Amino acid sequence: MSGVLEGIRILDLTWGSAGSMGVLLLAEQGADVVKVEPPTGDPFRAYVGSHVWNRSRRSVALDLKSDGGRKAFRRLLADADVLVESFRPGVMDRLGLGYEALAEELPRLVYCSCPGYPQGHRLADRPGYDALVQAASGQQWEQPGWRPGPTFLAMPMPSMGALFLVAIGIATALVAREATGRGQHVRTSLLQGTLLYTTQIWQHVQHGALAHNTLMAKSYPPGIHQSSIFECANGEWVHASTMNGLPPKRSQDEILGLPDVGDLWTFMALPPEEKRKIEEARAAAFRARDRDELVEEFHENNLGCEAIVRADQQFAHPQLRANGMVATVDDPELGETTQIGLPFTLEGAPGAIQGPAPRVGEHTRPVLVEAGLDDREVDALLAAGAARAFGET
Repeated sequence: MSGVLEGIRILDLTWGSAGSMGVLLLAEQGADVVKVEPPTGDPFRAYVGSHVWNRSRRSVALDLKSDGGRKAFRRLLADADVLVESFRPGVMDRLGLGYEALAEELPRLVYCSCPGYPQGHRLADRPGYDALVQAASGQQWEQPGWRPGPTFLAMPMPSMGALFLVAIGIATALVAREATGRGQHVRTSLLQGTLLYTTQIWQHVQHGALAHNTLMAKSYPPGIHQSSIFECANGEWVHASTMNGLPPKRSQDEILGLPDVGDLWTFMALPPEEKRKIEEARAAAFRARDRDELVEEFHENNLGCEAIVRADQQFAHPQLRANGMVATVDDPELGETTQIGLPFTLEGAPGAIQGPAPRVGEHTRPVLVEAGLDDREVDALLAAGAARAFGET
């Protein structure tokens, strides 16, 4: 068995990373995914990351605004198990392809919607760009940063949360279908993906004292996290985040051959000039030590410390390659690429990368023929501009 979802067909109408990566998790567990995109292509193909988001699926290019494109899409729906879309609420309804329009005709269809904002939200009619959802959800305000006030988050939190909700929601609905015999409408959004990451930090940050905000600062002025990064000998670096839940045998300062200052809170309470002298002494002690030897000594004494490596060094690590976490994929546009492998595996059916991201319309003809259209019907769609097949004029 190549994957636990073998035999499940998904029609992927999503744009951007959230829906595409959520579907990717299912594709590489065996689902047959057909990406349905306009003849001009998914506009997010301009992002180089799309070569990973859209791998392990086939591409059919159809104009769903045309009668011919919609009719062909309905032929694809006939044997689909899942439809996933990320348009604003109401767009699919206007195309005659909303959940209510399809549910009676296709009662086993699992229909997943992932717009920027959920239906009924005051911003539901606006485009759901990740950074704007960050702003509207309060996340840019709540994150400490290089100055007072809101800060743009480098991590696309809404999309990174929503991708898991898409995959989990679809998988859950498929399990429910086994019991009820019916599909259902799975609804999530980028906004809900944002809230997935909301933690106790958000709950009390506005009431936090100065010490709390200093501790949590991520950039400038640097808080404790940034000041735990040290340069070692030969230009190598470590992150000495010493709190790891284990009872320490020796302190960081003792390992470095310095007077022991005590715990973090004692250090933070010292006068600024005294703290500066201690920080300078620590920095000099770290620069005198070999990085790998120092990391080993920290762990021998139950302190957290890891080497800071470049991404390319991580991807070259033989252990990650042996575990399948790093893969080489021959992309039709980029050539040989190094990509992240499967993020989880199952012992009985480990799944696999099914291939690189397809070119726009690369599988239009074979997929439509599978759906029952003959070559003349496909030719007519192509001639009318209702479909596009890569390499065909």
